[in-house]
Amino acid sequence: METSGLIGLYERIPLFILVAVRVGAMIFASPVLGGPYAPATVKALLTMAIAVIFVPLAAPAVIPVDARFLVLVCLELTLGLSVGFIVSLVFHGVRMGGEFINRHAGFSAAENFDPEADFGAGPMGDLFHIMLVMIFLASDSHLWFIALIGKSFTAIPIGGWELTPAFAHLLARGTEEMWRISIAISFPVLTAAMLMTMAEGVLARSIPQINVLHISFATKIIVSLLVVYASIPASVAFLGTCLLLFQRLGLAALGVVV
Repeated sequence: METSGLIGLYERIPLFILVAVRVGAMIFASPVLGGPYAPATVKALLTMAIAVIFVPLAAPAVIPVDARFLVLVCLELTLGLSVGFIVSLVFHGVRMGGEFINRHAGFSAAENFDPEADFGAGPMGDLFHIMLVMIFLASDSHLWFIALIGKSFTAIPIGGWELTPAFAHLLARGTEEMWRISIAISFPVLTAAMLMTMAEGVLARSIPQINVLHISFATKIIVSLLVVYASIPASVAFLGTCLLLFQRLGLAALGVVV
């Protein structure tokens, strides 16, 4: 009875486990694919399917099962979570910009629980996040992310991950870009809200008989909605550039964690 094929398949099971750990960590930590839009069962099946495809890209072909195998599992898990977290900073920045608008434009009263962020989120945060997700899917960025997973096995072999100072610099850069994105998205509305607050102060000082607080809340909401509506074309173009940053951070993560 020919058993060499079965023996060869059995010897590659540890390699498949390591590949599946890296793929699963990157998927579960990534935006959109790792969010609540897909059930855990679907994400697990997607992980197994992608791992089967990318096993031939991984090396070495045979990995002995010993104490070092557990260390390799931890390394692959850390690598996948690190790359997934870095690319997700772009999405966190977009949502943070929407939350700035909620806080300063009067939309915080309309907060609801968002399973994607796992906390109470306002309508502006949801609006910009959904816009980014739609552009993400329309531009096939989810396919690019799957290709990035495959590229990781050629850039970083199994067990070749090391935590270097360059990775810390990349994390700081990603955090800086997250704050820049949030400020850029919220800047038009926050500027309008600040100008309205200054006008309300002048009006309250010049005509004390007017109850400014009675009309400022509704007026600020209406003006903020008009500013958001007028800036939608520019916001869509800006979100497109955010996806380019998403790709640059992903590629940079593979280049600095070796």
